[in-house]
Amino acid sequence: MTRQNKLLFKILLASILIFALSLAFSKKERSAHKSIESAILNPCYKNEVNLIEIETREGSSITLKRQGDFWLLTNTFENGNEICTIADSKIISSLLENACKIRKIYRISDKESDYNSLGLGKNTETCITISQNNIKMYTKVHFGHSDSFTNRIYFRSEASNIVYETQNDFHQYLTSEPNYWSEGTITPEITNPVQFSLKTNEDFIQKSSKTKALDEKSPEFTSKSNTLLSLRHGQIWPESTIYSANIISTLSIQDGSGRLAEVKFFKMQIGDNESYFYKKSIQASPVDSQENIFAFYSENAVYEISAWTYERIKSIFTQKN
Repeated sequence: MTRQNKLLFKILLASILIFALSLAFSKKERSAHKSIESAILNPCYKNEVNLIEIETREGSSITLKRQGDFWLLTNTFENGNEICTIADSKIISSLLENACKIRKIYRISDKESDYNSLGLGKNTETCITISQNNIKMYTKVHFGHSDSFTNRIYFRSEASNIVYETQNDFHQYLTSEPNYWSEGTITPEITNPVQFSLKTNEDFIQKSSKTKALDEKSPEFTSKSNTLLSLRHGQIWPESTIYSANIISTLSIQDGSGRLAEVKFFKMQIGDNESYFYKKSIQASPVDSQENIFAFYSENAVYEISAWTYERIKSIFTQKN
């Protein structure tokens, strides 16, 4: 074979290779899922949302309802006991922000026969319903399996059979665990304490301060009130948990608007361990709305706290200045 023929042969092989590769990439491109841009929830409805319901694949559910200045969390245990407490508004705001975000979504299938393999069967999906006080449902979304490699999750709307996938930034919201959704601080209803006291079953220890203006508070009072507001509870339980427990102390906190929180602490011996719980009641201020008053009246949960947290509260009233 002459030199010229060898060159022509190499050019031919290169052309065949390029042609084959172009066919392969063209086929891959045609078969790839094309994206569209949309949102899970129409952004124009964001500020109208008053009710969120989450039903998990395990069969449990949770309700988050806006009530005045707060969101109320309601959860029913397997034994029928129901708890109601203040929900974490920051997590709820984060959920709504994600739902309203314009995102890329990829159409996967419109066949119901594919639902089970995509995690969208009755026993494998988690549903989030976003509404306006049961008057108008804005959206109900079924979430299925997620892919850790692509970081995407399958989902479909209640109003459509089409399954899509999108960035999996919803996984943290696909739970009905009340401890995740609840406000973690002990008294989220109190924002600017002006007076607080602790009454124990042995004695009465009081530490209080009344001020005409916020900037007139003593550094000691501000430090102690900040500590009270920062302490957090643990597991949430129904009222029946403390039926056999004894009250060991009562914490009273009043804020600048006149709102008053009364927190009763209980101690129970469970096996070899001592467990601490509290239950609170909120007295509304003269300026509280009827919606706020209803939220305070509805709260009925019992909260577990660690021995360290309880001792930390006691130390606020027993430490020397």
